Amino acid sequence: MAVSARYREFVLEQLSRVAPVTARSMFGGVGLYSGGVFFGLIDDDTLYLKTDDSTRGDFEARGMGPFM
Repeated sequence: MAVSARYREFVLEQLSRVAPVTARSMFGGVGLYSGGVFFGLIDDDTLYLKTDDSTRGDFEARGMGPFM
């Protein structure tokens, strides 16, 4: 469940090109927030993005499945 500092910084750098992003350590991973809204998680140097009924189809259309 570790997140390397290098991967964390890489993800934050990439996402900050779109919008301001903050990161908070949580449960051994890192929670990602923009405008105070939780939208993703980094765990084991893997980025997971939150989805809901309105965005799930977009993720599935790109072959992205749920994390297990």
